[in-house]
Amino acid sequence: MTGAFAPELLAGRTALVTGGGTGIGAAIAEGLSAAGAHVVIAARRVERLEHAADLIAQRTGNPVDVDVVDIRDRATIEALAGRHQVDVLVNNAGGQFPQKARDYSPNGWASVIDLNLTGTWAMTQVFGNQMLDGDGGTIVQIVAIVGRGLPGIAHSAAARAGVVELTRTLAFEWGPKIRINAVAPGAFRTEGWESTYDDEVGQDMSGVPLPYPGRPSDIANAVVFLASPAASYITGVCLPVDGGHVLHGPISALPPDGYPERKLPPSDSA
Repeated sequence: MTGAFAPELLAGRTALVTGGGTGIGAAIAEGLSAAGAHVVIAARRVERLEHAADLIAQRTGNPVDVDVVDIRDRATIEALAGRHQVDVLVNNAGGQFPQKARDYSPNGWASVIDLNLTGTWAMTQVFGNQMLDGDGGTIVQIVAIVGRGLPGIAHSAAARAGVVELTRTLAFEWGPKIRINAVAPGAFRTEGWESTYDDEVGQDMSGVPLPYPGRPSDIANAVVFLASPAASYITGVCLPVDGGHVLHGPISALPPDGYPERKLPPSDSA
């Protein structure tokens, strides 16, 4: 990945990216580093973080720090905030599993909501308070293209929609000291996608205006833009980076034959 922005665009700023060891998170971290930010990547497993940090440093020429956090554990978030004063927070960490909504267990539902909504909120509040008590900053939430349905991941759709509305609300409460926006990826075939979804999921993109999967660098470029002075009058928005997929319809996490219950209702005629 090569930087699409001037190498001094974010010079003097510290950016923290959760889930920054792989996939889209690593691409975001690289994009921020290439734009001159001092980058910290944080997740639960330090081995992946260290590998990603070495690669990013080689490609951008800027060192990258690593730290450990579990966004489901507020104590680890508060400890992380005690070690790092940041200007840019990117809440990328999250995850889900594909399953029909009728089959969710209470624990399965709670685990996805806890990670994607409550965990994102905890990071946002802890580091948002740090920014409010300091010199301000910018927050970017990585969500999904909610609004047209996400069959197969209803739990995550509910959580991500919550983060989008949270983002809009905090734009009022925390502006102008903090700008807060969201980026909504469409279909991106990362390592996480391949390990989570059936091989048939997302194969047919013929109805999408840009009928091919995006690149992680596309998300990185959107995040760098929103974090930069170029977006200084933008807050409270959710920017789709999806090739126009939201115009086409829902992104289904279920394979094409995953809707056996969808049948025509019985006729009302006598």
